[in-house]
Order: sequence, then C-alpha cells, then structure tokens
Amino acid sequence: MGVDLFFVLSGYLIGRQVFTARQEAPAGALLREFWVKRWTRTLPLYFVVLGTYALLKPHVFQAPFVGGGWHYALFLQNYTPLFDFVQSWSLCVEEHFYLVLPVLAFGLGGRRWPAAVWLVPGALSLVGRVLVSRALPENLTVLEVVPLLQWPTHLHLDGMALGVFLARTAPHWRQWPARWKAASAALGVGVLAVTLALCGPTLLGHARVWVFTGLSVGFALLVVGLEAMRLPRWARKAVYTVAVTSYGTYLWHGLVVRFFDRMNFSLGFWVLDLVFFLAVTVGVAWGTYLAVEKPGLKLRGWWLEPSGRPAPARAP
Repeated sequence: MGVDLFFVLSGYLIGRQVFTARQEAPAGALLREFWVKRWTRTLPLYFVVLGTYALLKPHVFQAPFVGGGWHYALFLQNYTPLFDFVQSWSLCVEEHFYLVLPVLAFGLGGRRWPAAVWLVPGALSLVGRVLVSRALPENLTVLEVVPLLQWPTHLHLDGMALGVFLARTAPHWRQWPARWKAASAALGVGVLAVTLALCGPTLLGHARVWVFTGLSVGFALLVVGLEAMRLPRWARKAVYTVAVTSYGTYLWHGLVVRFFDRMNFSLGFWVLDLVFFLAVTVGVAWGTYLAVEKPGLKLRGWWLEPSGRPAPARAP
C-alpha cells in the first residue's frame, strides 16, 4: 500500500518537473539534465546498500547473498526470483520510469499530448494483470503470486500513470475551490476503504487484477485534495526530515531487520522493539544521507552548473 502511494507521488512530482521544464531547451539538454538529477539522487545509495548485501552479508550473517547477479546492476531483478534485497523490486519500477518518461516527454514531444494519453500505461497494466491472472493456477499462495503480478514493471504502472496525469492536468485542478478539493480527498478515502475491503491484504482472486488500480485512484484523489494544504513550520521541518531519510529507510530496513533477528535482540515488548528498530533504521538512513546522498546532490550541482561550481545540495 505504501509503495502505491509512493508511485503516485513520484509520478506527480517527477511529472511536474517534466511538464514545467524549459520549452525552448533542446531535447538532448533536457534529457541529460533529467537523468543527471534522478540518477545522482537514487543510484549512489542503491549501490552502497547493494554492495553491503553482496559483500558484508556472507561475513556478518554467515549466509550468501542469494540471487545476486548482473540483473541487480541493470535493475531487472523485479523479473527474477528475489530472496535478498527484496524491496529493490520497486526501485526497478522507478528506474524504468525515469528512463522512459523523459524520452516520451522530451524526445517524442509528449508534453503536448492530451492528458488522457498518460493514462494509457495504467490501462495497459490493468489489462496485463487480467491476462496474466487468467493464466495462473487458482491454488497459488500469496508469496507465489506477488512476484508474478506485483513486481514486474509493465504490470504495476497504475500509480505512475495517474501521478503523471495529475501533473499534466495540475494547472486546471489546482484552481478548484477548496470544497471541490475536500470532496476529492473524501472520495479518495472512500475508494481506498472500498479497495481494501474488497481486495483485502492479499493478491488472491479478484484482488490480483484490481487492487493496484484501486489504491492508485484513491491516492491520486487524496493528492488532489491535500496538495495545497499549508503546514505550520514545525510540521514542514518534520516532513522534510522524513523526505530526506525515507529513501534510505526503505533501502536499509531489510538489513536492519536481519541484523536484529540474527542477534536475537529484544527489549521484551514488541512495541519497544518496533520503536528501537525504527530509530536505528532512520539513524542509519540519516547517516548515509549525509555520507552518500548529500555528496551525490553536490555532484549533481557540479555537473549541471554551467560554471562548474557546485550548486547548493537539495533533496528532491
């Protein structure tokens, strides 16, 4: 569920960057700028975590990095069985999105396409899940269904497509009166509730087909309702802290869980264990933000600044 929210937000925020980019700039310059911004943000920490799995796991956990190979370097592991660094499947979807979106928008003139065209990938994902689901045996378990229907990029584009659609239509719906936006947020909550009630937490039966579409539509409606919300200063600082550490938290949490499991660590109460685990994970994420991600942002500025002087490092 959290991944689908992230996909909608990513499609919207990255789409806004694409649709507000300089119209007069050459396509090649826009492509270079986009890919430098995205890949200096996502790749350094990804390869640090991947290297930690591959190089340190055998020594720290006395277990090999299962399933490791060239496909991790090319972000193709979401089409293979995953036993380690499982959460990286969603990074594959993201990187494929970063690769294709600017080509469509800048190289093929997609910024001038009708907004509805950007919904086509989501519709194709829905059709793809229908076809794949019909071919699957009914007796598969959730763990067997997830790699087949949730991980492949071409079957999980609903959120990205809706996010880009929101970005393309933002000049219109951002002018809506407050009551319309509130209604959109309420409708989004309703769609999410119905989706969870009908599909449940599994990918069995009809949930195989509809769950990602329902979650994406619900979150997209929430984005419309909450996008213009004004937060107090303390809340903005909290949101900023979450934003700059969320990527690292997502990448590191699997290893942190394994470490505590290996050490048989417990504070005696699951709530305390959860709080401690979250604190350690966020702490590791903050440390690698300062040590890995922030230098990557400075490198981005150095590459993109015409004078060669680094621009101030900023999280996206």
